[in-house]
Amino acid sequence: MLSKIFRFGASLPPIMCLWAVVACYPAHAEDVNVAISSVGLYEIPLEIAKRKGFYKEEGLDVRAVVVRTGLQATALAAGELDYSSVGGAVIRAAAKGLPVKVVMGWWDRPLHIMVGKAGVKDIKELKNKRIAISSIGSTPHVMVREALRRAGIDPDREVIFMTIGGSSARLAALQAGTVDATPLDVAFVEQVDKLGLSNFLYFGDIVDFPLGGLGVSVEKIKSNPEQIRRMIRATLKGLRFFKNNKEETLEILRRHLNISGRYSGRVYDFAVRSLSEKGDVAKESLANELRLDREALGLKQEIPEAQVADWSFVRALAAGK
Repeated sequence: MLSKIFRFGASLPPIMCLWAVVACYPAHAEDVNVAISSVGLYEIPLEIAKRKGFYKEEGLDVRAVVVRTGLQATALAAGELDYSSVGGAVIRAAAKGLPVKVVMGWWDRPLHIMVGKAGVKDIKELKNKRIAISSIGSTPHVMVREALRRAGIDPDREVIFMTIGGSSARLAALQAGTVDATPLDVAFVEQVDKLGLSNFLYFGDIVDFPLGGLGVSVEKIKSNPEQIRRMIRATLKGLRFFKNNKEETLEILRRHLNISGRYSGRVYDFAVRSLSEKGDVAKESLANELRLDREALGLKQEIPEAQVADWSFVRALAAGK
């Protein structure tokens, strides 16, 4: 399952111990695998942290492993992955009882646009149409269901969901006419425009729930909390660099997402609107996620926040510990 690897960069060389007064990390960088579903905007704090050497400073060699969203939490629980970057999927898995938790977040709203065939102008036009999603229960599936409900469409009876895969595969299906619409990472906005497709909805304007973030197994929290601290510390630097260094961030966006300068600014503006600088998830966003999870699972009782999230690491770092 983890054979397809997309590296953020070349392997790190051996490094000297850092911050010797405080701690002495291993002479060789630790290999760390982080699951992504596809290359997109949602994992950009990881990419920045890699490019700027923030992980190297922490003695980590971080590699992105392409894994379908629906498999990531299971792989975490089985010890086949160190981290997932799809925080929302980890929260949903934890709500179902899987021993995983999200330990960091960076987007409080989804970074997706709804794209349809040329001429589609409103989500209400999708009644009885075919909509491509990555998998049942995935972030695209959950946010489309919520958007449809708000538009007065029953997502269980009045649309046809088709499981296709990541954003690239869904876009190809839309081009081929296999489906009528699909949610895509905003990084695809340039391709959508060039293909003459309709970009008629930004989910971040109507749906509040978390997107990117670091998820880990409960076992890893117990067995290797120090690595989690270092991983979060470096990723927080990447997150803050994104916010405070716009021009260099735009260049990283252009290269990482293969978009032009004109579109990188649009993508950046979308992302800033959804940004969570503290490294956790807004109460409203998480509460909405848990409400949707409870409805999807048919649960009457509330899902405790502690069942799906552990914010102790980001709060300790914020306090300088």
